Amino acid sequence: MIKFFRHIRKSLLKEGRTSKYFKYAIGEIVLVVIGILIALQINNWNENRISKNLESQYYLRLLEDVREDKVILQATINYSNEVVSHAKKAIAVFENSPEANPDPVENLINMYQASQLQDPNSAESTYRELIASGQINLIQNDSLKTSLIRYYEVDWSESRMFKLENKYRENLRGKMPNDIQTEIRSKCGDVFIKIRNGYEVYLPKNCEVNIDVSVAKKVVEDLRNDESLKKDLRYLMGNETAKLLNMTTVKGQLDDLINLLENLNKE
Repeated sequence: MIKFFRHIRKSLLKEGRTSKYFKYAIGEIVLVVIGILIALQINNWNENRISKNLESQYYLRLLEDVREDKVILQATINYSNEVVSHAKKAIAVFENSPEANPDPVENLINMYQASQLQDPNSAESTYRELIASGQINLIQNDSLKTSLIRYYEVDWSESRMFKLENKYRENLRGKMPNDIQTEIRSKCGDVFIKIRNGYEVYLPKNCEVNIDVSVAKKVVEDLRNDESLKKDLRYLMGNETAKLLNMTTVKGQLDDLINLLENLNKE
């Protein structure tokens, strides 16, 4: 094809048809420009198609992450509610409430379980990948991009509520006899259930321990008379209540994010 055009140019010059030669040359340039523009358009179309496919893949991965996060969050809420439940039963003992459980063994279990804690981790691998690679701009939906930034840049699992010192845990476990703690820990420890890509952790609702009732009664009396334990337990209950309020707000935020991603994945 190139030889063909070259032959035409040479013929026009040889025949002295300069004006026609220039017209032909201009036409050839126009054809080349059109060819380049078409090639660029095809290339842009191909790049846009690749970007769109990649964006769709990220939508799916982000949806998996936030669904995973909801499982983690709900498990953390459930765990915190269990701790609060044990704490309420334990504080009734510390305050000599008429509603306190008369069983000293159950009192020890409640005192110990009120000191349990869980360190949650947010599932944010896809978002961090988008930020680290600079591909966050692949997300064309502005509402989604804003929601992702607001959610992940204020990581609920790293909030101040989860970083407060658990003085009750340290105080109680420094005073409750070690053999009793070991028995409760072995029979009433955390239960793990495989959920999606992680685990749901919860405290058993009922557990049977081998602790002598007379020994348990003496230990409960000793602990009950410790004002610092009562004070620390009240502080813990306030902290757990604040955590639950915060996590409930985050759960609503997560639900909105999940709905948005589900709708985008349907498009």
